[in-house]
Amino acid sequence: MSKALRACINVEDFARVSRRKLPRPIVDFFDGAAEDERTMARNRAAFGDWALLPRAMNDVSRVSAQATVMGQNLAWPFVVGPTGMPGLLHPDGEIGIARAAEKVGALYSLSTMASRSIEEVAAATKGPKAFQLYLFRDRGITLELLQRAKAAGYKALILTVDVQVPANRERDRRSGMLIPPKFGLKTLFDFAQCPRWCWNVLVRRPVVLANFKGDRADPGVPLLTFINQQFDPSIKWADLEWVAQQWGGPVAVKGILAEDDAEMAVNHGAGTIVLSNHGGRQLDAAVAPLDMLPAIAERLDGRAEIIVDGGIRRGTDMLKALALGASGCMAGRVGLYGLGAGGAAGAEAVLGALRAEFERDLALLGVTEVSQIDRSRIRSIGVFGPAPPT
Repeated sequence: MSKALRACINVEDFARVSRRKLPRPIVDFFDGAAEDERTMARNRAAFGDWALLPRAMNDVSRVSAQATVMGQNLAWPFVVGPTGMPGLLHPDGEIGIARAAEKVGALYSLSTMASRSIEEVAAATKGPKAFQLYLFRDRGITLELLQRAKAAGYKALILTVDVQVPANRERDRRSGMLIPPKFGLKTLFDFAQCPRWCWNVLVRRPVVLANFKGDRADPGVPLLTFINQQFDPSIKWADLEWVAQQWGGPVAVKGILAEDDAEMAVNHGAGTIVLSNHGGRQLDAAVAPLDMLPAIAERLDGRAEIIVDGGIRRGTDMLKALALGASGCMAGRVGLYGLGAGGAAGAEAVLGALRAEFERDLALLGVTEVSQIDRSRIRSIGVFGPAPPT
């Protein structure tokens, strides 16, 4: 492990290292959000509106963070969220993050837009894995991806429903990180400033959309353009029923924020609701998942498990989400920060640091297992605000 990685003690440390090592357009691609990026900022700030209430004189000499999420027995209630094309950060890509998730006892979820294929990732790791799916205009593509994941041994399916149309991600528009890419001289100069990244990503292992090799685009239509055209703004609740029937196992719906939508998802076949605004990368000025968690937990009343995705950076963030009714937490950028900072070793280090925080914080809260975390352990304050800038 490099000296820079050894000096990292929390998620933000790994984020800073990755931002230093990568070209600016790549940093903006995975670390940016839509328009004014207010949704992304709110995802973090929402945690500052709540304070934990620790209890004293409880024997915490033995603490277990074990939990079951999406039917998978995990060492702690954490899901590594699906992210598109991690191979842009480091050639270890999805396999590096998946192996890291296995080592720290988390559930790994592979994106449809991955730079390593469903089968490659399945063969590389034995840990529990979920596959993230989109409903494309061509349902044949959707069904084929679902069947491949099922055949490869993925244990759960995550259906993302908040990408009806491409979002306005202004950092990417300025850098040319679009579909298809439109790089100007400034972006090419930024790439040239990082020769090791150029060698690893452009020469050693060029990034491809590995799950779409040989797909059926019309002649002359680039693959990236074809896939971008496949996102379907007409999806309906009946499509969720179809997906659940085809999968025949645990199904989560990712991209839910409203109470009524959470209930509709459960009524149409979802066993898990992932409260998510896509990391702030779709609709700007949207509510944060944590903002809606108490109301949705009350509405569902245990009929489905809830995962919070958005703004998780600390073990205490996870405690707050669990106290407000979540069954688990999800983060995509956390693993990317580690990958960008140091490949597979960095991914394992950052996830390990977050798990260590969570387990320590369990003891500091005065509980010995996850099931003991409930609303009695948290208070609404709304005065702390976001953490100060570092």
